Amino acid sequence: MMISLSIPLQKKLARLLWWLLMASVLALVFLAYLRPSFILDLANRFVLC
Repeated sequence: MMISLSIPLQKKLARLLWWLLMASVLALVFLAYLRPSFILDLANRFVLC
């Protein structure tokens, strides 16, 4: 059995999922900056490229 959602509800759900995804990516970036060794390694890889 398939549940049929109204179009506005689908748009709201899609927008909510998009915001959650972006917030998760942003949180991962902030957590990466809490590890100075990671940032140093990333900078070295960028410079040596």
